[in-house]
Amino acid sequence: MRTVKIMFVAMTAIFVFHACKTTDSPEKVTEKFMNHLALGEYDKAGEYGTESTKQMMEMFKALESLGGESIVDDDVKPEKINNIECEIDGDFAVCRFEEDGEMAEVQLLKVDGNWLVDMKKENPFGDMDMDWEDETEWDLDDEEIEEL
Repeated sequence: MRTVKIMFVAMTAIFVFHACKTTDSPEKVTEKFMNHLALGEYDKAGEYGTESTKQMMEMFKALESLGGESIVDDDVKPEKINNIECEIDGDFAVCRFEEDGEMAEVQLLKVDGNWLVDMKKENPFGDMDMDWEDETEWDLDDEEIEEL
C-alpha cells in the first residue's frame, strides 16, 4: 500500500511540474515585449527577444544615455496593445496588433521551445507603411528644404 501511495505522489508531482512548464504564446510574448518597450524598460523587453533583439534594446539604451533625456516620455502612459493576432508557421510567427490606433507587427521565432520577438537591425520596426518608391515624398526643392 505504501508503494502505491509513493507512486501516486510521484505521478502527481510529474504532472504538476509538466503542467507548469508551459511557455507563453506568441500573443502573450508580443504583449509583454511591447509593454516593456513602451515604458522604456529595454532590459525587460530584451528578455522576450532573440539575440538580435537584445542587441537592439542595448542600442536603444545607449542612445538614451548619450542623449541625456529619455526616448520615452515619462508623463505619457503607453496605450494598451489591442487585437493581437498571430499567424504561426512552424517556428516562425508574425503577430499583428493595434497600438495607439495604428496597426503594427512583430516577428517571432521559437527558440528552445520559447517564443521570442525577432527584431532585425536592417528593419527593426517593419515597413512602417512608407512607400519608398514614391518619389513625390522625396522630391523637395531647395526652398522647401531650407524651410525645414
